[in-house]
Amino acid sequence: MRITTSSFTQQSRNLLFVVIVFSTQSCYQYRVLNTNNDPATEYQKTIMWSYAWGLVNKPKDFHIPNCTNNNAVDEVLFKKNFGHTVLTLFTLGIVSPVEVKWRCHKPCQRVGGL
Repeated sequence: MRITTSSFTQQSRNLLFVVIVFSTQSCYQYRVLNTNNDPATEYQKTIMWSYAWGLVNKPKDFHIPNCTNNNAVDEVLFKKNFGHTVLTLFTLGIVSPVEVKWRCHKPCQRVGGL
């Protein structure tokens, strides 16, 4: 079996292309912070799913279960990784997951008394 130079070059290009595609994978994230960043809890997370471009499960409010009335949200992080992006691309946007992480803020200290 004889490998010609042009087929070897083509195989090398294809391999290089595959290596570049998989080595440049990344994720993106959006971060919302409180002006006085002072978290009281560790990150909690969930994955929110959107189906049929948001038509099936219309965008809804996400209520944070562990932040009570006496402390607010300190930080929210929206993250979409490579797997989420590939799933969204292969389904043409019909299924689109996003990871949501959050931390609660320390409760405000009361000054003075009644």
